[in-house]
Amino acid sequence: MYWENPTMLLWLWILPVVAGLLIHAHRRRAAAARRFADQVMVDRLMPSFRGARPWVKATLVLLALGCLIVATARPRFGVYFEKVTQRGVDLFVLLDVSRSMTAEDVAPNRLQRAKSDIRDLLAKLPGDRVGLIVFAGKPVVKVPLTTDQGFFRTVLERIDTQSAPRGGSLIGDAVRKCIEAMPRRADRDQVAVLITDGDDQDSYPKEAATEAARRGIKIFTVGLGDSSEGARVPIRDKSGKLQYLKYEGQEVWSKVNEPLLKEIALTTGGAYIPAGTRAYDLGQVYEDHLAGLARGEIRAEKRKRYRERFQLFVCLGVLLLLAEMAIPGYPCRELRVES
Repeated sequence: MYWENPTMLLWLWILPVVAGLLIHAHRRRAAAARRFADQVMVDRLMPSFRGARPWVKATLVLLALGCLIVATARPRFGVYFEKVTQRGVDLFVLLDVSRSMTAEDVAPNRLQRAKSDIRDLLAKLPGDRVGLIVFAGKPVVKVPLTTDQGFFRTVLERIDTQSAPRGGSLIGDAVRKCIEAMPRRADRDQVAVLITDGDDQDSYPKEAATEAARRGIKIFTVGLGDSSEGARVPIRDKSGKLQYLKYEGQEVWSKVNEPLLKEIALTTGGAYIPAGTRAYDLGQVYEDHLAGLARGEIRAEKRKRYRERFQLFVCLGVLLLLAEMAIPGYPCRELRVES
């Protein structure tokens, strides 16, 4: 037996309280009657004080109340097997974790904002298999394709700029890693969502996009950060003092390479989302561009279920109350007419 709301069973403690109140009320009625008449007259006028009748009625009330409380706990018993089929797309999130993702032109910074938007996206992916690849100097598969969103969220929380080897943003390598990690499937669409803030460091992303297109993998690109002037990359020294990343004595400014991201999306049949520094909803992007994708069967299995049985206890409780109401409080006596 399985209980849907087992905490409701705690209300069964009220049964002895109700029983005590019924006994107390019966005794008070009997005491009040004896104050106005002697015992012989009370027995003749109020015979219900003697015998089992009041105790039978009280027992029926208590049993009915107990059945109704048990019904609120929603008992389940009686096993049956239900075939459950999960259908969805395969989707890899490619997340840039290079040092420039700590720039704060997007609050609180680019990386934290990207992680928040990925969580919004997950809410729109029931039944879809989702994976996570992080990249900077080298791509790393952090989460292979899975329907376990709890595991995905746990890994996502731990992602930072140390999650992949440093060395710039190698977008092409990340796309090729996605192609390698994505199993070939003809029965569903396969998608990658690329979230990055910077330019590419000679990893041949256009060629990688062409290869993805041949595999039928659509890439949706999200450009984070200022695309006009860019933003400085903050770093802190050992004393905790805020400084900015420099290269050959000049401060490094990171800005989105929009033409590249647009070309990747266009080549693969995806779409470019110019997030920039403004707020955007990655979950809504899914609704607009991904919700109509073809979904294949991920797995079908028979799951053990328990049948709802609270109806039995509700019916039994109502019948017990009706039985209590049907039993008269006093025994029926025949009227004798003397001639």
